[in-house]
Amino acid sequence: MASGRVSGAKARWCRTVGAAALAAAGASALLTSCAHPKAPDADPPRMPPASFAPALRQGLSAAVGVFGVGLEYSAAELQKPEARRRVGAGRVADRIGAGFVISGAEGLIVTASHAVAGSQRIAVRLPDRRIVAATLVGEDEMADIALLRVPLVLPEPPPQGRSAALRPGDWVLAVGEPYGLNRSVVAGIVGGTDRHFAEDQELLFIQSDLALNPGNSGGPLLDGSGAIVGMNTRTVVGAEGSGGVSLSIPIEIVMQIVGELRDQGHVARPRLGAEFDDVAPFVALDARRAYASGARVGEVGLDSLAERIGLQVGDIIVGMNGRPIGHSGDLARALLAWRSVSGTTLTVFREQAYLELRLQ
Repeated sequence: MASGRVSGAKARWCRTVGAAALAAAGASALLTSCAHPKAPDADPPRMPPASFAPALRQGLSAAVGVFGVGLEYSAAELQKPEARRRVGAGRVADRIGAGFVISGAEGLIVTASHAVAGSQRIAVRLPDRRIVAATLVGEDEMADIALLRVPLVLPEPPPQGRSAALRPGDWVLAVGEPYGLNRSVVAGIVGGTDRHFAEDQELLFIQSDLALNPGNSGGPLLDGSGAIVGMNTRTVVGAEGSGGVSLSIPIEIVMQIVGELRDQGHVARPRLGAEFDDVAPFVALDARRAYASGARVGEVGLDSLAERIGLQVGDIIVGMNGRPIGHSGDLARALLAWRSVSGTTLTVFREQAYLELRLQ
């Protein structure tokens, strides 16, 4: 092959130059003459390990199972065929989820709100397989985050990771109780970060191809080192049941909301009351915008702060309180940090003009 001839000629040339240079300038000339051009600096590839077991040693120490027991079905409900198939006469509706310890000294555990929704009693299965009753400290149903407390001192969890350090293609692990299988582990890769969906308003997700199933909700998302970088919450299933994407809430958002639940029992941040999403390409074209930037308003709630400030369906939000909004994830982050309603400003693009809306 041609490449082989070139390589051979180059090797002979290097030997010749090196032999002459050795006499004149020493061995360093040989190294200089035959050195390959330096490659540009780049992140080294992160190869998959032979086993994820070492990383799991610390992540598994915080993972727990969460079980909720609801009310008995009423006589009227039990007359419905779907109710009889699911629970049978007189049985109770059970919920299975997962969670992880965030403060061992306080016995605090975080899980998904929907994993304990409507439960009269909550039980937690600890890493050593003990079963203990838990109480609900508080929950943020919109963010799907609930804070539980058990009357025990638990081992402290491992250090938290940084979701911002995740890159598409990085390995991640999930620990949970899919279909009641105790502390089951799956691995996958990050598909994207800062994912936002209109119906979730001020919430962001880490996207992955993890095989999450019922019972994984609320469990920890681990990075390749075993550090907790998120809380697993749901899978978006494609058309006709085709494989979808799995979503996890970044650990920084989880801990922000948990901090408010621990201190106040509820979340204090204002709610905009509008659905918004990324600007679709044809929406940008129709609006005669060169870039599909900003966050497009799709719905404005009645009597909401969004209505008070003057937002309209179709507005493209490009700034909030002087902070530029490049996509819907930027707006979600701004709303998560929002605390004072008075003086709030939104910069919007509407009918070929930029407007500044203000809350008094």
